[in-house]
Amino acid sequence: MTYPTELTVLAHIEQTLAESYRKEIDQEENLWRSLPFFAATLALQLAALFQVVAHLPSGGVWATMPARALVVLSLACSLGALGVLAASILPAKFRYVSTDTALLEYTLNLIRDEQSTEGADQAGVALPALQESLARQYAAATDNNRHINERTERLRSVAGLLTIFAVISTLVLVAVTIDNYFPSQVAQRPSIEPARQAAEPPASDGPWRPATAPPPSAAHAGGHEGVVHETRGIQNSRATARDR
Repeated sequence: MTYPTELTVLAHIEQTLAESYRKEIDQEENLWRSLPFFAATLALQLAALFQVVAHLPSGGVWATMPARALVVLSLACSLGALGVLAASILPAKFRYVSTDTALLEYTLNLIRDEQSTEGADQAGVALPALQESLARQYAAATDNNRHINERTERLRSVAGLLTIFAVISTLVLVAVTIDNYFPSQVAQRPSIEPARQAAEPPASDGPWRPATAPPPSAAHAGGHEGVVHETRGIQNSRATARDR
C-alpha cells in the first residue's frame, strides 16, 4: 500500500519526536541514580572533617589561620552542595502524552468519522489525523521536559563542583593537621615517665641483698613482736628459778 508524500513525512517526524520524548523521560531518572554517589561522598567528607577539627593546630602556630579557613571553606562547600541538590530534586511537572484509554477513544472516534463520511475525499484521513495529534503531543511534552532536565543538569553540575571543592579542602586540611599534630604527640610522651617511675618498686642494693625496708614504728608494730617478747620473758623466769 502506498502513502502520499505528506503522510510519509508526517510519520517520520512523529517517530523522531517519539524518540526525543522517550529520551527526556529517561533523562529524568539520571538525577536520582546519582544521588547515592553524592550522599556517600558528602558523608565520608564530613566524617573526615569532624575528625580533623578535633586536632586543629593551637594558637600561635603558623598553620592556625589557614586551617580554620579551610574548615570554613569545606563546611560552606558541603552545605552548598546539599542545598543545590535539594533544589535539583524539587517537584517539577513533567508533561506526558495522552493516556492509553484516551488515545484509544480518540482513534476510534476518528475511524467512526471516516466511515460515516461519504465521498472519496474523506477516505484515509484517520491515520494522518492520529499521527498529527501524537506529533503535537510529543513536541509539547518534549519541550517542557527538556527545559526541566536542563535546569536539573545545571544544578547537579554545580553540586558536583561544590562537592569536589569540599573534598579538596578537607584533604589540604588533613595535610596541614598532620604536619602539626605528630610533633605535639611526641612532646607529650616524656610526661608519662615520672608517673611510671613512681609506680615502680625501689631497686635492690645488690644482686643478692634486697633493699632494706625501714623498721616499723612501735605504734605500728605487729602482733608477732609482742608474742616474741612475752616468750623471752617466760624463758628468763624459768632460768632464774632453776638457778635458785
